[in-house]
Amino acid sequence: MTEPYRAVHRYPRNDLGRDFVVGDLHGCFAQLRTELEARHFDPQRDRLFAVGDLVDRGPQSDSVLEAVEQYGIKSVKGNHEDSIVRWHAGEEQALALLGNGADWLLDRAEDRQWVGAIAAYMASLPYLIEIETEHGLVGIVHADSPVSDWNRLVADIERERADGKTRRKAIWSRTRWKTYQPHPAPSRNTLRSLLDKARHSVRGETHAPGRIDNVTAVIVGHTPVSVVTAKDNVINVDTGAVYGGKLTIMDLADLPKWIDMSPRHSTEADVNAEPMWREPALAHSLADAELPVVNDRIVSDSCDDSAADLHDERDERDERDVALAERPVTVAQPAAQVEPARTPYDDVPHIAPEARPRPEPLSKFVANGMHITVRMSMYNVVSERQPAVDTVATRRR
Repeated sequence: MTEPYRAVHRYPRNDLGRDFVVGDLHGCFAQLRTELEARHFDPQRDRLFAVGDLVDRGPQSDSVLEAVEQYGIKSVKGNHEDSIVRWHAGEEQALALLGNGADWLLDRAEDRQWVGAIAAYMASLPYLIEIETEHGLVGIVHADSPVSDWNRLVADIERERADGKTRRKAIWSRTRWKTYQPHPAPSRNTLRSLLDKARHSVRGETHAPGRIDNVTAVIVGHTPVSVVTAKDNVINVDTGAVYGGKLTIMDLADLPKWIDMSPRHSTEADVNAEPMWREPALAHSLADAELPVVNDRIVSDSCDDSAADLHDERDERDERDVALAERPVTVAQPAAQVEPARTPYDDVPHIAPEARPRPEPLSKFVANGMHITVRMSMYNVVSERQPAVDTVATRRR
């Protein structure tokens, strides 16, 4: 009898060995083997958890089932796994998978038994993992928690269907790690441009919720960062292994090196406080490793040096649903600047510049510039809406 699907998997404390969490693998299983051997990983005693996105773009993606069995990988569902499940169910176009680096799967699409086994495994993956540790409860979710309370997130995830709004945000959201998102400058001398500028100025003030309550730490991936980065009690371990970065494997015993473990008491000051970026001690050792830089990208044991797109239409659509906060946050150690070629379906995030572009003045006239622009805009709007017949009649007069 098939076990019913569980959206949240819970694991007791491991008193026999160590617990590790690995960042987005994307088929870099040879690199995973090297890292685990260096740590003397013992699958009989140690446990290996993953933040999702086990496949796509990397050279060994087709060996995902073998790697999961060999190392006992316990993973949450990432957006790449979700896309493959939807494609297998007929809800996703093959072109979307191809743009996301799933050619390894599409090339063997005729092998229905093999594809079916992969899709079944990915469909069984939970959205959340809870681990009891010596430091308290640790949660794992692929992208982020869209709410600031872990218990509420668990309740919402367990209640929703597969296409639920909270589930989608949990595997797609990038807002916490994007302090500023550039946008095309609107055209001048129109009323719409004024409205666009006002709307974009609000959008530029966006950042994610801060600390997540009722959990010691939440470990995520999805948005590549140059080094492991902690914000409040959320830790991002996706250091872009498939794009030439380092594959991160975090020992949960090292949590105090990354986040503040002191007891917290919720106060009004905490509610109004600006979210905190912490610069962990381990970040210095990674940053000082003198890794070669190629095109502003930190390069280590490269798994795949293919160009990555920095935008995804569905990702942007889902991010609009993430609640807006009050002020932007400056990243203590910003992610590397990446400018690869763009493809319409890829989901790798755009790491925007921290400095905002200088806004152009609405008019070269200092005095009454806004007044002149608004009047011109109103005139253009009215003129565009007048029928052609009225225009001809006016000319005849």
